[in-house]
Amino acid sequence: MLGWIRWFDALIPAYTIERLFWESRTITIQEVVYLEILYAVLVVMLEVPTGVLADRFEHRRLMQIGVGLECLSFIVLLLSFSFVGFAVAIALSGIGAAFRSGAENALLYETLEQTGKTETFERTVGRLNVIGIVAAVLAAISGSLLATRFPFELNYMLSIVSLFIATACSFGLVEPRRVVSDERLTWADIAAGFRFIRQHRQLFIVTSLFVVTISAFNFIDEFWQLYARDVALPIYWFGMMSTILLLIQIPGQLVAPVLLRFATAECWLRWIGWGIGVGFVVLGLYPGPIGLVIMVGMACLIGIVEPLYLGVLHHRVPSGIRATTESSVSMLLHGGIILFGLLFTAGAGMTLFAAFLFIGIIVCLHQSIVTVIARREDAS
Repeated sequence: MLGWIRWFDALIPAYTIERLFWESRTITIQEVVYLEILYAVLVVMLEVPTGVLADRFEHRRLMQIGVGLECLSFIVLLLSFSFVGFAVAIALSGIGAAFRSGAENALLYETLEQTGKTETFERTVGRLNVIGIVAAVLAAISGSLLATRFPFELNYMLSIVSLFIATACSFGLVEPRRVVSDERLTWADIAAGFRFIRQHRQLFIVTSLFVVTISAFNFIDEFWQLYARDVALPIYWFGMMSTILLLIQIPGQLVAPVLLRFATAECWLRWIGWGIGVGFVVLGLYPGPIGLVIMVGMACLIGIVEPLYLGVLHHRVPSGIRATTESSVSMLLHGGIILFGLLFTAGAGMTLFAAFLFIGIIVCLHQSIVTVIARREDAS
């Protein structure tokens, strides 16, 4: 059932013409930035409390609420013609994302744990991500074709239908047998995920690597179109570039469990972090069509990161705080995106290439610190 939810949740043709649709509804670029900040702030504020709720009650209930709110947000977007309306829609989406964060993977792991198949967790996460990528590619291709012949609103209507089906599928989820507590939430519960990460050295390091790497790559996802425009890539190639960036992540999603036979997740994440950091530096220093090829290579690497990290996390975290801990990580991730966003804005004040260079320098600096710490511990 999680596979069907992931499929319809990603089958969103509206994303192909999202910025054009927003512009047609009078939303300026500056207002887009404000809305993205609103989304990130809401997620940061609600991530851990909703994770605690997932651990105290049922993961599937939070999944249902989260997918339903995402569907509602698209309905509001379709009906909105002002910044306030779009802000309401983005707020609903952010709240929905916070409800779902941690709940899906916790539900998956505990289901596998109940059947004695936890060793397949990384492989299952990778396969679910592949399902989402394939659906997103199909939505991107069909959405771009529809947008050339029909009003943008049709893409949003089809997206609402897809999200409605995902919501309906979520009611078919089955909660694994677990102890449900009726105790009231406390601040100690909310901090449990952070404490657990801080107290386990390896988990702390891999979490740091995961947060920095994924936060940085977010700006490839968001701004590759502007980079492609600035290096004179014809617009009719944009759809192909978007498809390649998605499809190239599939091998990484599937190969992650195999990599663990040769080295630890921490080792692989360190090397991938270096690849992402150096990639950003090259994008900033040597802008040109070759930069698009480098982006494809970075996307291939980033596909490996999530299954590796989630495996480390869920194999170690206790069942009682599984969703709480993943929500803590998601909170750190969105906090990282906000910080990188401020850095990106400062660089973009000069050029887009300078913004990429700044991110690359910070990622490489982080990797250097982590490498030194790892070598000192290995020596001791």
